[in-house]
Amino acid sequence: MLKVAALISAFAQIGITAFGGGLSTLPLIEYQLVTKNGWMDAAGFAKMVAISQMTPGPIAVNAATFAGYSEAGVIGSAAATLAIIAAPILALTAVLLVLKRVTPEKSKRFKQLLRPVVAGLLTLSIVSPLMTTLKNGPAAVALFLAGLVMLRYIRFFKEYPIVMLTIFGAAGAVFIR
Repeated sequence: MLKVAALISAFAQIGITAFGGGLSTLPLIEYQLVTKNGWMDAAGFAKMVAISQMTPGPIAVNAATFAGYSEAGVIGSAAATLAIIAAPILALTAVLLVLKRVTPEKSKRFKQLLRPVVAGLLTLSIVSPLMTTLKNGPAAVALFLAGLVMLRYIRFFKEYPIVMLTIFGAAGAVFIR
């Protein structure tokens, strides 16, 4: 039961502090799962992110479901998923009630103050995958750069990213050990 409570606490914190959603939540998730709680190592986190991005739904919710299940089974999965969804809804409801009571200028200023926070979180979200790529050696770096070039210059892969994911997943399985 303590693991379930720890999962709820960790994913509620992620949900409440994850401004910008999506990739901006990755540094927060990594901190909670790898650094703070030690529920997985960096390689396990990278695998979880890959699985979360390949399955339908928001990355943070998929990560909560995956990590919750890994740590405490079905109950942990349900608890972590509910925590990451319910906590920000409650927090945003409270913020909305406050913003409705302040002047429009103060409300606008508050929203402007959030922009650098979101930009910082998005910047941090790219650091961990890049570090993992660099640690996997030259083959991983070459695949990463090839992927960037293909996304930038080949229209087909922009329209059908699943094809590129499949190609690079297979290449990664073959060339990266």
